[in-house]
Amino acid sequence: MAAAPDTATSRASTVFETLLKVVLTVTLLGILVLTFFDVVGRYVFNAPIPGAFEIQQYGMGILIFAGLPLITFDRGHITVSLVDGFFGRNAMLKRVQGAVLNLISAAIVALLTYCLWDQAEKAMQWGVTSAFLELPQYPVMFFMAFMGAVTCVVLLLQAATGIRGLEDDGQGSKAGGGWEL
Repeated sequence: MAAAPDTATSRASTVFETLLKVVLTVTLLGILVLTFFDVVGRYVFNAPIPGAFEIQQYGMGILIFAGLPLITFDRGHITVSLVDGFFGRNAMLKRVQGAVLNLISAAIVALLTYCLWDQAEKAMQWGVTSAFLELPQYPVMFFMAFMGAVTCVVLLLQAATGIRGLEDDGQGSKAGGGWEL
């Protein structure tokens, strides 16, 4: 009976991951196509697409913040191992180091998420729109804040599993994850 929640959680995680990948792919493809036709229109026909820059800005916000939980879950961030030598081969100290770094990262992302949510609420109340197309800004801002909250949860879960020693290695759930300098 205990395996059912893990299976349901695993399925939900896979569905959410797939959904984010679809959002990322569609957004990136949209930005790409829009940029192509905007450049062709601008230089060949002397008629750029009106508001293309604004749509690209919205797309970049979606692209970056939809990718943040995925990169965090896969531990794909760039890491700089300046203090790894101080911890030697002590597995417990490395787990504590990883947990502390995840908690610090979670706190920073939580602050960013709070600020984004606050700005989104203000943008919604004040009716803030883009300059040319007059598109409301708050939906994208709320999406960014939500993805920040998801990233924060991922970081907290990684800190908890890391300190309990449930990870495969000292670096995370996937060996060789991330770029190391």
